[in-house]
Amino acid sequence: MLPLPSVLVVDDDAGMVDTLVDILSARRYRVETAHSGDAAVAMVRRMPYDAVLMDIQMPGLNGVEALRQMKGLAPGLRVIMMTAFTRDELVEEARHATALTVLPKPLDMDWVLALLGRVTGPTAPGAPGGG
Repeated sequence: MLPLPSVLVVDDDAGMVDTLVDILSARRYRVETAHSGDAAVAMVRRMPYDAVLMDIQMPGLNGVEALRQMKGLAPGLRVIMMTAFTRDELVEEARHATALTVLPKPLDMDWVLALLGRVTGPTAPGAPGGG
């Protein structure tokens, strides 16, 4: 049996994190969480993830800076950014820092699940032929 795809969810909004954990866990992802950019970078330093779903706007180390540090540690890491501020200059910075995409909040979970299915591999939940 193949291991479950791993997703790191990063957001300073505990309610958003809890919702994403519930949905992704039900879809057979192994989900870990961080509530700050600093914590997320530390987690990526310790363990590989198939994908990261991370907010852009967070206190302290914002999502864009965390993305840059994560890419320094794991250049192939697939990071999906999310934000309620779609016209923010950080959105453009996230794209330049090689985020896969920047999703607007509130999230369209069908789109999130389809995207995660594609980036975590052909056997991922939500991918054609996946679990």
